[in-house]
Amino acid sequence: MEKIEVEAKIRKEIGKSSKTLRLRGLIPAIVYGRSINSIPVAVDLKKLEEVISGEAGRNVIISLKIGGETPEVIPVLTHDIQRDPLTDKIIHVDFYRIIMEEEIKTRVPIELTGEAPGVKEDGGILIHALREVEVKCLPANIPDKFSLDVSSLKIGDSLHVADLPKLKDIAVLTPEGELIVNIAPPAKEEEIVAPPPVVPVEVPAEKGAPVVAPVVEEKPAKEEKPAKGGKEAEEKK
Repeated sequence: MEKIEVEAKIRKEIGKSSKTLRLRGLIPAIVYGRSINSIPVAVDLKKLEEVISGEAGRNVIISLKIGGETPEVIPVLTHDIQRDPLTDKIIHVDFYRIIMEEEIKTRVPIELTGEAPGVKEDGGILIHALREVEVKCLPANIPDKFSLDVSSLKIGDSLHVADLPKLKDIAVLTPEGELIVNIAPPAKEEEIVAPPPVVPVEVPAEKGAPVVAPVVEEKPAKEEKPAKGGKEAEEKK
């Protein structure tokens, strides 16, 4: 793996004015590891982003040059990167010092290549279940990535960790049976069934409940008028 040099300045004022550093294009960082004391440093933000955005990503070995005229060069890996949740910009980095003669554990990304006929011809869905695996090897042997060809996969086919290419002097620690990718059948459109018509149902009154008769407004009876000449005629008789 290629080594890239990055210059670092020792931070004398700890915990102060991270904003001032960022205005100068720097970000705070810390260097730690076995057999060394922690060293607070500041590194150039643009240079760091350029380094970790390459193909090797966070697994690139950085030769960190700390100091002035006679800098101390320490081989490191980026162990932890903190980003601003709003802008996604790097705000702090932990560098882990490595010993080139000792094996380390790290994670390596998996890249899928080719086009699966189960997707292209049959409309299946490619599911990329596992995107990286853990490996153990010497720092100089860390691969940039594992490439896995899916150009033979049909619907129902799958590939697992055991199907990864075998690389010399690299032990894959992730269990071989773990699923990396599979081709699922196309999703079926659900048939929309119209709900049955609503039929009104008469609800019987509860047993024993009084039945209330409807109130009918009675109209007052008309007063009957005596027949014309009736009473007067009787008095004359």
